[in-house]
Amino acid sequence: MIPPQTSDRMYRLLVQGVTDYAIYLLDADGNVMNWNAGAKQAKGYEAQEIVGRNFDLFYTEIERTRGIPKQNLRMARDSGHFTDEGWRLRKDGTQFWANIVIDAIYDEDGVFVGFAKITRDMTAQRELEHRLAHDAGHDGLTGLSNRTTFFEKLDDELPQIVYGARMAIHYVDLDRFKPVNDSFGHQIGDEVLRVVAKRLRSVAGPKSMVARLGGDEFAVLQFGSPSVENASALAKSIVATLSEPIPVRNAVINIGASVGVAHVPTHGDDAATLVRNADLALYRAKEDGRGCFHIYDESMNAQALSRGVMELKLRQALSACDFELHYQPIVDARSLQTVGYETLLRWRDQTGQQISPAEFVPLAEELGLMPLLGKWVLRTACREAALWDNRLMVAVNVSATQLRDRAFLDVVIQALADSRLPPERLELEITETAVLADPDLAGSILQRLRDIGVSIALDDFGTGFSSLAMVKQLPLTRVKIDRSFVSEIDASCQSRSVIRAVVALCEGYGLTTTAEGVETEEQLAVLQDHGCRDLQGFLFGKAEPASHWRSLGSRELVA
Repeated sequence: MIPPQTSDRMYRLLVQGVTDYAIYLLDADGNVMNWNAGAKQAKGYEAQEIVGRNFDLFYTEIERTRGIPKQNLRMARDSGHFTDEGWRLRKDGTQFWANIVIDAIYDEDGVFVGFAKITRDMTAQRELEHRLAHDAGHDGLTGLSNRTTFFEKLDDELPQIVYGARMAIHYVDLDRFKPVNDSFGHQIGDEVLRVVAKRLRSVAGPKSMVARLGGDEFAVLQFGSPSVENASALAKSIVATLSEPIPVRNAVINIGASVGVAHVPTHGDDAATLVRNADLALYRAKEDGRGCFHIYDESMNAQALSRGVMELKLRQALSACDFELHYQPIVDARSLQTVGYETLLRWRDQTGQQISPAEFVPLAEELGLMPLLGKWVLRTACREAALWDNRLMVAVNVSATQLRDRAFLDVVIQALADSRLPPERLELEITETAVLADPDLAGSILQRLRDIGVSIALDDFGTGFSSLAMVKQLPLTRVKIDRSFVSEIDASCQSRSVIRAVVALCEGYGLTTTAEGVETEEQLAVLQDHGCRDLQGFLFGKAEPASHWRSLGSRELVA
């Protein structure tokens, strides 16, 4: 058995050797009676500097004036135990975050003799907790508040409208950010997002909260009781500052932004309604060409309802394949003999109403339905064309989402195999916009299609900004001259010059040309004179079902 003297000595050595905790005794008045290594490390005092002095010197002057040290000792003596966390002072005057335990000590006879005090420096742990809490509520790339924090702040502030407070919600969507990642890489894209965040902070000011909701979507909560006019002014400033070029490394990036605004309480008094209304306003801004802002108004509800009905009808029609294909003739400019047909998608809903492709195709693109709808179009067109005279080709339009789908190549190959249509009789029509969505992927898919014999036509030539580059870089077989140039042949020498230049360009690259929108004999004569190879337009026939051409006894469609 260990003698009591040895046991006491071992205990003192153990306590004195502890470095993670400050462990020391106080007398009944709070004077320090001893000092261990952990106390020296935490507070910076040597034992001879502190023993005999009152422990209140670890507190700030304000706390001493308020009597906090004595109050803590009194609570420890009354209850036998006291715990606390707070800032404490070191010898050099700096502060550390301390976890404190004070226990009242009694001798064998139950006589109170003082206090045992244990202090642990928790500064590092507290900083870590704060950092983790900050990271959980902020976007790691931009340092802005994240979606969770944004909605928590909105919920916290909304009750203030009862007392007359006002605010505004700005939904911000970058207009041309995806091509930045595609063309320059994600590192440049990340730098652009950081610049956007900095500009939003600057223009929003200290009375607003800026958040990144995800991807290229941002939001601003405008406080300070702004009026609708004030909210409009901030939205206008956001559009203006984000339309300015962004210099990044060796590039200058132009993106722009669209903004939708909901004012509190004018446009709602609960989070769900306000966010929905800001989103509807943003949708209107994007519909109006982007690079602008819209304040929510009631008409947007009707538009959203109409869009919702259209979406439901479109999904039902797609599920039932409730569409039909019409075919417009493409003729040889010299012989005026039909050389093929362009496939055009048509939809008549269950009420019998004809719905324009200009209305439902963009919606299908937005909803991600075009790959499925486009697959149906391609399979149906190939199956129909396989019944035609084997001299005729069929042209099918390809959307941007189809060209971003890596499975699109397999869809084409399967459609050809199922219909037994030779690849040389299929022509896929693409636009600059579709290619620019992901140039590398689109170029790779198109090249593999050319390798198996499928023809590639560039549609709406001359209406974009990079057509010449497209002609050079893509594996094209045909260029289609946009109808806007054809319609102005009689009135504009410039249109004739453009057509002449396009034909010469295509001849240089070995490409076929097709002029769209030919409606008059005069236009026909000019296009023939300028050497355009093929023609298409109402002069030769509108788009009609294949059955229409058969009913006319068209020898071209008969196998």
